[in-house]
Amino acid sequence: MVGRSAFAFCRAFRLHRRKDGGAFRNQLLERAILALNILLTGASGFLGSALALHWLKAGHQVALLLRPGSQLHRLSGLDPSFNIGRYTTDAEVYAFIKKTQPEIVVHTACSYGRQGETNLQVFDTNLRFGVVITQALQQSTLPVTFINTGSALAPEVSVYALSKHQFAGWGRMLPLQSGGQLKFVNVLLQHMYGPNDDASKFTTHVLNACQRNDPLLKLTAGEQARDLIYIDDVVHAYDTLLKKRHQLDATQDIDVGSGVATTIREFVETAHRLTASQTELHFGALPYRPNEVMHCQANTDRIRQLGWQPAFDLEAGLQKTIELEFNT
Repeated sequence: MVGRSAFAFCRAFRLHRRKDGGAFRNQLLERAILALNILLTGASGFLGSALALHWLKAGHQVALLLRPGSQLHRLSGLDPSFNIGRYTTDAEVYAFIKKTQPEIVVHTACSYGRQGETNLQVFDTNLRFGVVITQALQQSTLPVTFINTGSALAPEVSVYALSKHQFAGWGRMLPLQSGGQLKFVNVLLQHMYGPNDDASKFTTHVLNACQRNDPLLKLTAGEQARDLIYIDDVVHAYDTLLKKRHQLDATQDIDVGSGVATTIREFVETAHRLTASQTELHFGALPYRPNEVMHCQANTDRIRQLGWQPAFDLEAGLQKTIELEFNT
């Protein structure tokens, strides 16, 4: 780990010599010493791009592992700031991990199955890709913490949820297979939202319809409850896990959510009010989906013990989303 920080330390020291003031020197050297070598998957997505930007700003070395077709529009103009590896084969994944030697792997790449993907494609993204990464990490000679983005949904809800739970099962074998060198932290992530989210998400769909003043928005009865968490709070939760990783068990599931269960009806009505929308809301026009989950709520005790707490309630999160998405 010392070797990985040496380059950043020396670079900071050279920069320091061009500046005056002991305070600046101390801050710069401290930042260089604390810089981490992070490998991030899924950086083209909503969560992955937000994490990449946050950790780049914090001074960490961030490597991005991407498929050839992954677009980095959310990181537009910042591509040269990252070490980017694109893969089409397992061998290319192995080579990039060997080259970057990460201290921490944050795995956010996933397929929700909402774009017409086959079950095999969902399996390949959500299970097989992760296993390839963990297999490559077993060649590392230094400790590695693997922070996985899992699902809080029960496995029988969807192919997406099933594949996420299956990979978590594989991940929990890592510490034993690696002789304790690898740690596996499984984030049970609730329903995140925020500006620049995917248009296919329900929260984004509702906000866009209300903002456009669509004549009619057909909905279910809206009695199902969801734990809705603003993207900045999610990023800070992951950052907390990164900073406090030494306090975590070799394998651990950690809930990340607001800790508050909000009905879909309450979410829609709040979005409707904050956008001053004229859209007619027709609750009960649509049936519930098969296997509809009626209550989701994170137990945030563990993440709070590590020093995290949400900064946004639903109203504040929606207000900021509307401001950044529609008013800038």
